Amino acid sequence: MMSFTEDLTITLSLKIAGTIYKIPASDVKSLELDLHTYGFNGEISFIIACEESVDTLLPAIRQDDLIEILLQVETARIPPKAISIPLNLSGLVTLRSFSEQTLTNVLPTQTLMLNRHYHLEFADPAQVLWKQHHPCDLFTDSTLQTLIAAHCGEKIDLTYDWEILQVEHPVLSLSLGAPTNHASFYDYIIWLVDTHNGVFSYDLTTNQYSLTATKNSSSETRSLDPFEVAKLKTEFPEVLRYQANVLNAYVDTPKTTNVDNEQLIAPIRRDHIDRYPIASNMQARGTLETARFKQRLHEVSVEYQKFQLKVTPPNQSVDFLGSPAWNASLFNQDKSYCVREWHLSAYWQKQGDIPNHSIYEIEHSLKLESSEELWVDLPIYTQPVYPVFVEGKLVCEQGEETETPYQFYTDTNTSIDYYLVSIPLWENKQVRTSFQPNMDTGQFYFPRYKKAKVLVGLNFDNAFIDRFLDWENGAALPQDSQGNQLVMGKSTTSKNIIKHTYVDSKPDLQIERTEEKDTELLQFSDGYIILRTQLEE
Repeated sequence: MMSFTEDLTITLSLKIAGTIYKIPASDVKSLELDLHTYGFNGEISFIIACEESVDTLLPAIRQDDLIEILLQVETARIPPKAISIPLNLSGLVTLRSFSEQTLTNVLPTQTLMLNRHYHLEFADPAQVLWKQHHPCDLFTDSTLQTLIAAHCGEKIDLTYDWEILQVEHPVLSLSLGAPTNHASFYDYIIWLVDTHNGVFSYDLTTNQYSLTATKNSSSETRSLDPFEVAKLKTEFPEVLRYQANVLNAYVDTPKTTNVDNEQLIAPIRRDHIDRYPIASNMQARGTLETARFKQRLHEVSVEYQKFQLKVTPPNQSVDFLGSPAWNASLFNQDKSYCVREWHLSAYWQKQGDIPNHSIYEIEHSLKLESSEELWVDLPIYTQPVYPVFVEGKLVCEQGEETETPYQFYTDTNTSIDYYLVSIPLWENKQVRTSFQPNMDTGQFYFPRYKKAKVLVGLNFDNAFIDRFLDWENGAALPQDSQGNQLVMGKSTTSKNIIKHTYVDSKPDLQIERTEEKDTELLQFSDGYIILRTQLEE
């Protein structure tokens, strides 16, 4: 990348525990910034002289208080009557360090500190805070917007304009604290946007994030200055050659939906397979994958030979029409763009002749995308792992407190049957789980009984019963009997039992029916069969 030298005014302030520390622009020794449509990362170093004054920053920066950074970058040489638009950003410090320059033994009893050279790394608030956020949480009959808002915090200002965030789900869960899950809440947000065809963007000027259905670039278009630009390069991303398919593996309605691709090279394909018992869910997935399939348009790399007089940060609309110095035969000349990436590296060379600034060696570049580009630039993320397993108890509104009947419910919209399971960890919130055989074969009909302790798998927007975790009361037998039994019924006074045990090392089989005081027994023992009916008074 081309480098050049120029006078810059870099204004830096640090807010620590409510106190503002201002660093003179002439003391800033280096600055690196990488700005994207979704946030930014940066590094800055500066000198604080200690020879004749006390370094008041040291006591504060040694503490673990949150450090907020306020930064402004502007060219120091503004032509007469010209309007400058500087770069302004605010973020949070992640890493901090310093080195010290001393003179020792100038006098036998004197140690002199000359200066401290501080180095800070920083980023936008969502990256700094959400990357440390690994919650497990459960929401029922709620929306994604409610879930996300509950985890924003006061340092992250987030707006919403995306209809899927308003859809109410019976179950929504976060699995980010599970042992096998390395994804953070930041990863979760980026994954959600990527898989559901949304947009996550960040506005430097307002320090505000947004979750939207479509891209929103600035309404004002700034024309790039040809006298600032050193080089343009137009790039064409790789063309997608595969056939995208959505496969429904549900046995009653198997189906494959194809996504159109004019650049298809058969038989290359990418399949998205799942089970969709509800036809509308299959249709929605097909619509989603059709929208997610995007052939990328060309983009433009811009290298600078002067720092921008009017800074164009990410999400800023730009064009090449503002000056006749742009050659009319340029490929880009009649097209409109949006800034996707903004990069600056500035390293101190010497003190400038203008007060309160320095001369830096600079590398400065932009990456532009077409204003019609539908593809969304997102950071690399770790995909959240589902399910997360928690314990719960089956809910049944029938029967007495001491009884163990079963109950399932039917969704009025889909006619799908489900259980309700109470999750004690989260204030006994009740989650829907599918009413299905699970690990049993279809020949056995054993619905889960009231208050049964079960292991529940929580997925992104649904839940299921993985297995039972205890025996029903009265079902367990003494070990010395080496017995097995099948207990069926809703209480100890209304039940049927099939029991196999060993008596004197010989097998014994009993079939017993109990209804209040009425008991019938059929018993097969060594050498005899007992058939008994009994009614207690």
